[in-house]
Amino acid sequence: MSARGAESYRQSGQENHMHQSTTMKGPHNRTRFAGRDSNETEIRRVVFHADDFGMNTAVNLGILSAFRDGLLTSTSLLANAPAAETACQEWGKFVVEQASVPLFSSEKRRQVFEPTLPFDLGIHLNLTQGFPLTKERFPAAMLSTNGSFPGIGKMFARLKLANSVQLQAVEAELHAQVAWMCDHGLRPTHLNGHQYLEMIPQVSMMIPRILSHFSIGTVRVALERGLIRNVLFRGDVTGWGLAQVKQHYAKAFRRRMLHAGASFTERFYGTSHAGRIDRRLISEFLRQSMQAGTTEIGVHPAVRLTAENLLPSDPWFDPLAKSRPMELQWLCDNDLVDELSARGLGLGRLGSL
Repeated sequence: MSARGAESYRQSGQENHMHQSTTMKGPHNRTRFAGRDSNETEIRRVVFHADDFGMNTAVNLGILSAFRDGLLTSTSLLANAPAAETACQEWGKFVVEQASVPLFSSEKRRQVFEPTLPFDLGIHLNLTQGFPLTKERFPAAMLSTNGSFPGIGKMFARLKLANSVQLQAVEAELHAQVAWMCDHGLRPTHLNGHQYLEMIPQVSMMIPRILSHFSIGTVRVALERGLIRNVLFRGDVTGWGLAQVKQHYAKAFRRRMLHAGASFTERFYGTSHAGRIDRRLISEFLRQSMQAGTTEIGVHPAVRLTAENLLPSDPWFDPLAKSRPMELQWLCDNDLVDELSARGLGLGRLGSL
């Protein structure tokens, strides 16, 4: 990003923040929006957030369909992904489309008291899939033999052993991913990490500096309640064990984000259910969301893959490809509108926390 572009970006961010609600940082017990009758109302809000925008054509189409036809409210961009360029172009067209033609889902959204605010588009930081944007400047010792990022387990181990020079290169890569998004004319409303990498201690220490540099105020804190009921009681013992590890690091990340003054929702659901959130489970998430002011639910919608089937050895193989269409389907079902209304829940935004 050029110096002029960075300065223009910061000014734009300051202007946008001036129009957002003024609330304390940290978890938000209630979110306040202007009501349709010009009266300010407080309501418990749910954000349906989709990661992986830019991963491939199927994911891009699924996410945009979930905005147009369903109740998706937020997504985040994988800046180093094969279809990231196309995702940026399609997002620009989508924004123009919204300004001229009502979404097919407009009436559904009206029924659940959605605020008249732009949809969220954040940055999805990535060190576990694909190739680094910083290319040869990224430490080869932290990559696979083909030059791609290793999986989350290997990256976790390599970050733990990394020296200060290598960690500086890692932070430069994360900066480059956010800058890539900004250089494409898109300002991140929030920040999170691919496969929850933001919770890895060495990465979490970098996040406050990235938030400050790019004037990003909102993060994801994936500290999830109800895991006994939602994971262990569903028979997923392995998932339960992994969930406990994630929660250990999520607690530390939450403390760091509080100290940094970042905003985040009071609750998050979906850390152990990627590609496996069915209608029964989403109903349980919504039931538990009634006890919080703001809740983020992580989802992974996509249309069915056709010509882009990849082998597991490919750096961009998508293990969720077969299950993603199910999540797109329930995001677009009228039953979801009915349940939100019955539970007194409305849609929200991360960018306005």
